[in-house]
Amino acid sequence: MNLLLSAPKGHELSEYVYSLPFNLYGKAKKVDGTLSVTHSEIIVYIDGEEIDRFGFSDYEEYACEQLVGCSMMVGKIDDRDKKCICAFTQDSFIAFAELCKIINHCLTTGHLVEESDIDEPKCPKCGLPLDGYTECPYCASKVKTFAKLFGRLKPYKGVFAIAIGCTILGELLNVLSPQINKVLIDDYVIPHNMSHWLGFGLLCAAMFGIIILNTLINWVNMKCSYYVSLNLGQDLRQDVFDKTLELSMSSISKKTAGDLINRVSNDANKLQSFLTDNGKNAIVRIFSLIIVAVMLFVMNWKLALLAIVPIPLVVLIIKRAYNVIHMYYGRSWRFSNNHSKLLHDALDGIRVVKTCGTEEAEIEKYRVASENWAKAASKAEIVWNLIWPFSDFLMTVGNYFVLYFGSLMILSKIPAFGEMTLGELTLFTSYIGMLYNPLRWLMQLPRQLADVSISASKVFEILEENTDVRDDADCVDLDIKGNIKFNGVYFGYKVYNPVLKDITCDFEQGKMYGIVGHSGVGKSTMINLILRLYDVTQGSVTIDGVDIRKISQQSLRSQVGVVLQETYLFEGTVLENITYAKPNATFEEVIQAAKIAHCHEFITKLPDGYNTRVGNKGYTLSGGERQRVAIARAILHNPKIIILDEATASLDTETERQIQEGLNELCKGRTTIAIAHRLSTLSHADKLIVLDKGRMAETGTHEELMKKKGVYYELVMAQRKTTKMREVTGNPNYVH
Repeated sequence: MNLLLSAPKGHELSEYVYSLPFNLYGKAKKVDGTLSVTHSEIIVYIDGEEIDRFGFSDYEEYACEQLVGCSMMVGKIDDRDKKCICAFTQDSFIAFAELCKIINHCLTTGHLVEESDIDEPKCPKCGLPLDGYTECPYCASKVKTFAKLFGRLKPYKGVFAIAIGCTILGELLNVLSPQINKVLIDDYVIPHNMSHWLGFGLLCAAMFGIIILNTLINWVNMKCSYYVSLNLGQDLRQDVFDKTLELSMSSISKKTAGDLINRVSNDANKLQSFLTDNGKNAIVRIFSLIIVAVMLFVMNWKLALLAIVPIPLVVLIIKRAYNVIHMYYGRSWRFSNNHSKLLHDALDGIRVVKTCGTEEAEIEKYRVASENWAKAASKAEIVWNLIWPFSDFLMTVGNYFVLYFGSLMILSKIPAFGEMTLGELTLFTSYIGMLYNPLRWLMQLPRQLADVSISASKVFEILEENTDVRDDADCVDLDIKGNIKFNGVYFGYKVYNPVLKDITCDFEQGKMYGIVGHSGVGKSTMINLILRLYDVTQGSVTIDGVDIRKISQQSLRSQVGVVLQETYLFEGTVLENITYAKPNATFEEVIQAAKIAHCHEFITKLPDGYNTRVGNKGYTLSGGERQRVAIARAILHNPKIIILDEATASLDTETERQIQEGLNELCKGRTTIAIAHRLSTLSHADKLIVLDKGRMAETGTHEELMKKKGVYYELVMAQRKTTKMREVTGNPNYVH
């Protein structure tokens, strides 16, 4: 979101870090106001005159309060002492709320963030939303984009050069054919000179030889082009897929699965086709155009000028049309992407769709998305097809000029142009056809460029994105023992709105820890930081005294076993899912892990035992069975650190007790961190860490925390009350 919208009257926008207009002041009086922020002060202007100024530290906190009909930004010293800084209509609420978060972050850390991206950023040049792009696809340099695209051909430059050479050679052979036609007409057909059968036969043989040679050249060209095309497409798809998996969770969370699938498949395929087909043809057509144009001007420069007179006007029309077409193709891409998102969501959530009975609603949403895509695509084609026939006719008008004046030259009626034979006119008109064909192709290239440039922008956005979680050049592979320490950790998905605040705690090797608290207080976030799915905003997380940012991600995660709240099984067999983290495990190791997780019993009853296919996301198994397979996968991993995020949430009490016994065996000598809403499962933990509003509220054992009667005590009491209500009402789904 742009928080630098307008400067006060008589002032420059560059004087401020942030500057927002407001339209209400005092008792809802309408004003032309501006609230401007420097690195340390807030200044309020009305009609360009300063009416108030104060430092960030004059208040303990800044907030936006939504009222009836309007909102206001306030500064607070405590809940009772607050001052209205300015007021505004509801459409400005998000912008001022964002500004308050930034100033509050500055009060905590002393650092004023100078960029905000809460909302979709806009292109500074044209003002259009970037819609996920790193730069505007309409204003970005197309030359730069296509230079990067053609740079992808470097590994195959030798084979690609052969393909281009074959195409150029084929064009040169095509140039020879009209020359033979000219000789046949002028030396044999017109003078009826058919007595020299040998010469006539040699010319016919030459024509036949050219056809044979052209066929061979086209075969070699096709083989080379297919080789480059298939390998280039594979490289593009692989690189986009590899980079997607390298991206941090914060980067991936900004994109949908349908969007990423679209880039890996559709966009990469479109670029593959363009590079090996249109890219090669563009080089050849330009070469052919130059050669034929030179030959035409050598033969008769006056007729050649007549042939190309309309071309500059056609080029101007196509150039003006390009931006319009590019905009329509951009809209078509967005609707196509939305279509892919809806399709992926509907199929991915097919169980929810069916259980909620919303098939008709999903069908209607898909129909609308498909219809919008079709309309956007057809508009792009309609615009082009309205422009192209007229442009094509205008370009070929020069051919009529050549035929008219060429005929007069044969009849010797325009001495200024010279004389010409029928064979020469036939040759000239053949070359004009060869001139117009590449021109006609090049004139249609803008439509393809407009379409491809959108896909290129989206692919390079992925390939060139700098992930915010990456290994340092001097990172190490650490043999982890399991001592974890949080040192003054702050973390927020936005730096000025932390989820975790000043977390300092130790997790000692071989002990079990529980992290508890209300939903949304940052329990899973702590787990994500240990796995380094995100990097801390402030402070550090260390393992065995080493900052995890200095440990290679592969080394770190290969020694941490995780059972997440949302169990995910891959398409494949039960055996493949258990051995996912350790593909070289023996079957005996798999069975041992399955027995500890108490899933061996039900697996052996499946139709094909461990070789039974689980289906998409394991739909053939129950929720509890899927979770036990996931636990077996973590056990087989044999990690140094074990993380259980609601690992037994989908299990009944008896099965949970059995698995807990197995987990207790597994956890011996290993650092174990567990999150569970069912607090009774954590009562035996060596230490509990209680979070409240992103901060550490309490630490201690279950008994110690119950004696304190603090946050943990309240959580336990509330849960016991809920359990009693379930027993009284007989409703197992009762939620307090």
